[in-house]
Amino acid sequence: MTKFLKSAALSAAIALGMMLGAQPAMAQSTTLTVDVEQMYKDSTAAKSGNTQLNGKYGAQLKATQSALESSATNWNTQVEAAKKVLKPDGTLPPANQTAVDQARQSLTEAQNSFEQLKQEIQYADQYVKFQILEKLIPITEKIRKDRKGDAVLPRSAVLAVDPLNDITAIAMQQLNATLTTVSITPPQQQQPGAAPAAGAAPATTTPPAKQPQSR
Repeated sequence: MTKFLKSAALSAAIALGMMLGAQPAMAQSTTLTVDVEQMYKDSTAAKSGNTQLNGKYGAQLKATQSALESSATNWNTQVEAAKKVLKPDGTLPPANQTAVDQARQSLTEAQNSFEQLKQEIQYADQYVKFQILEKLIPITEKIRKDRKGDAVLPRSAVLAVDPLNDITAIAMQQLNATLTTVSITPPQQQQPGAAPAAGAAPATTTPPAKQPQSR
């Protein structure tokens, strides 16, 4: 009986092995990658957007930054001056109090102007990226079909990739042939920060500098 069971088990194992060996090998999946960030930086459309952004906002941003720095310097100057004449009861002479209040207001206004301009620039930049991505998606889909790939992922989403499966160069070539310029004026019906730039980093703002308080 024992020999019969061993023989039966061996026969079953051999039969299973033959069945597995007869099955066709499963097709390997192919994932393609594309460097989206490179498209946002080096494509013809991206360069067009950057040129327009610099032309429209460059001088204004520089002036706004300069005004912010000047207001911050004046604020610090007034605070230091106030410390020297601060009374024991924590009050300041009227002239110094007025100077501190005016410096605080000037700094707040300068900070608000800078943040508002920065948000406007970020929103316009997001819109540029949205236009690039809008054209890039069908391009990568066609390449995927031509190469019989299973998916196309952003290069930043994977740790390692076979260079043969990276389609950035051909996608860049096709993108440059179909999109040479973009608009930096987002649709008016959209609100800042709501540009549909899928995959693009959301706009961020720098919190206002903490203001020292006079006593």
